[in-house]
Amino acid sequence: MPGPLSLCGLLLPWALTIFHRALGDLAPHPGPHYLLPPIHEVIHSRRGATATLPCVLGAPPPSYKVRWSKAEPGELRETLILITNGLHARGYGPLGGRARMRRGHRLDASLLIAGVRLEDEGRYRCELVNGIEDESVALTLRLEGSELEELQ
Repeated sequence: MPGPLSLCGLLLPWALTIFHRALGDLAPHPGPHYLLPPIHEVIHSRRGATATLPCVLGAPPPSYKVRWSKAEPGELRETLILITNGLHARGYGPLGGRARMRRGHRLDASLLIAGVRLEDEGRYRCELVNGIEDESVALTLRLEGSELEELQ
């Protein structure tokens, strides 16, 4: 049977985490992080090309879903693009028909967008939903040679 000091050593970090969260502290949680941070947060592509938005898991949680969405400019909402459980994927919305998973390896949750259009430019989010601690990475897709660049 563990002594009172070893029990305190086990419970103290947990209690401090709960206390920090109750206060709204944004300190990182001590649990595992499954999503790897992107090497590049801005992805460049051209109209008509296939863009790859990288999202890679360092290790898979026991059960999870990955949800891709796009932030709508000027609005406080996101448009759902695709949801996958690692085996099957389903597309949604105007991008759903042109979006698919890359599946380069079993930890690859990267999004491929075929036939990139001007309206595809913007901010995207890859969210790992595992039921305990959700994580996400944000990426920006920029079109090279777009009309927006020419105006600037």
